[in-house]
Amino acid sequence: MANTSTPFVPRARPQQAFRFAVIAVIAVGAILLLSRLFFGAEHIPDFGKISNSKEKKTAFFEYLAPRIAAANAPILEQREKLQKIREQVAEDGNPGWLDTRYLRKALVQFEFEVPEEIELSHVDDLLSRADIIPPSLIMAQAANESAWGTSRFAKLGNNFFGMRTYTPGAGIVPKRRAAGATWEVAAYDSVSAGIGAYIQTLNTNKAYLQLRLIRREQRRKEQTISGSALAGGLLRYSEKGHEYISIVRSMIRSNNLATYDSK
Repeated sequence: MANTSTPFVPRARPQQAFRFAVIAVIAVGAILLLSRLFFGAEHIPDFGKISNSKEKKTAFFEYLAPRIAAANAPILEQREKLQKIREQVAEDGNPGWLDTRYLRKALVQFEFEVPEEIELSHVDDLLSRADIIPPSLIMAQAANESAWGTSRFAKLGNNFFGMRTYTPGAGIVPKRRAAGATWEVAAYDSVSAGIGAYIQTLNTNKAYLQLRLIRREQRRKEQTISGSALAGGLLRYSEKGHEYISIVRSMIRSNNLATYDSK
């Protein structure tokens, strides 16, 4: 006679389940990273094979230009919507239900605390962050940080800006990382994703408040947002401090990158 009783299945203890979950997360992260390293979603041109310096620079900037424009475009659209909402709030005192919902999502997006009631000052706070990073600044930093697109992190992780991650296994471990350090260089699925992460960092991180204040003042004066001007807010981007600002401004000037800011 067949045994119809329910078979005994041993249950994993909580500690075992937790260990399994951690191992699974690490394994998935490793698989995703390896897939990026060996089967990258985006093919970056081999800028190192271009021997002529002028041609290499031209190719580099032309490669980045459309990706920068695509990253800034939705920010400009969002900024336009926020400006319209601001006009309404300034006139009526409070945003409507749909606008309140939109503003709450925007506050989360730009890493603000969400208040119980939305006021005009909150819309102004959003406008200080919901704005473009000028192409000249992006290009100059990308060239400097990625050695004109030839760095290991640019090729393997689509990271042109030296962006870091503190999630173990989520990035690329640098060969010259200090003993005891745990940070990694972030890896992205595409160069466009890396540009987006870089823009989000400059627009939200408290280290770049001065950059945002410079940009806000340029908006107030109805000036073209200038990469050279905004470079003055990069004091904490590099350990080189003021020297780094000078390097970025020099790259903008010597490569005539300011022309991209007015396009």
